[in-house]
Amino acid sequence: MTNKVAIDDLAEDVFGLNIRGIRSIATIWIHPRRYFQSARSPDWDNRYTPSIRLWLSLIALASLLQFLWIGTDTPLVSAYAAGFEDAGVTPSPGMTFQELGERAALWIYAFAPAVQFVLFLAVLGFFPFWGERTSYSLRLRNLFAIMMPSATAMTLLLPAMALIPVSLLTAFGYLIGLLTLLLDTVTGFRGAFPAVDGLARLWRAGLLAVAILTLNVIANISAQIAGIVFVSVVYA
Repeated sequence: MTNKVAIDDLAEDVFGLNIRGIRSIATIWIHPRRYFQSARSPDWDNRYTPSIRLWLSLIALASLLQFLWIGTDTPLVSAYAAGFEDAGVTPSPGMTFQELGERAALWIYAFAPAVQFVLFLAVLGFFPFWGERTSYSLRLRNLFAIMMPSATAMTLLLPAMALIPVSLLTAFGYLIGLLTLLLDTVTGFRGAFPAVDGLARLWRAGLLAVAILTLNVIANISAQIAGIVFVSVVYA
């Protein structure tokens, strides 16, 4: 005799997300203070999915959806292909510049989350301005919870890159950065700094959001360089 496997279990298998995970994300959006309060409990009050797991699940979901915006004919791939051609790179026999661009995009967007994760653990886990004594583990729980609304928004927005002309990709990147900064600041202000109020809470939330954005930029530039160099060496 076997236990019944529900659709919730299948979602957990595929994305690492289940109904509790979706409820946790909704709570961070609507009532973030409740989620941050539960982050102080070792087992999250047995109510919510841990924030790091949620972030990794959204990264996995975004990777699954890459076929929508990383394809041979998508603007992003065309931009990378044009970059290789302008740089005078010669594709391996049988390959086209579009195929080089597609491989570059795939590798870059595989490298970026890994670099982000390492930087977050190594740098932001030591962010000191919480207004109270906090452990390294609690700081990381709070950090990934703060990023959850912006990570959700990015998962929904990235497929739109398939519809954006090459000439507007840079502007779209700036828009994403600005949206990330705003969402991280608002989420941090609404729940991550319960020991302080008013301006003391606002500058802490804003400073942490700026730090997150800065590390995201560093991670993405590093991934761009690593991905382009890797593809140039292996496929050209």
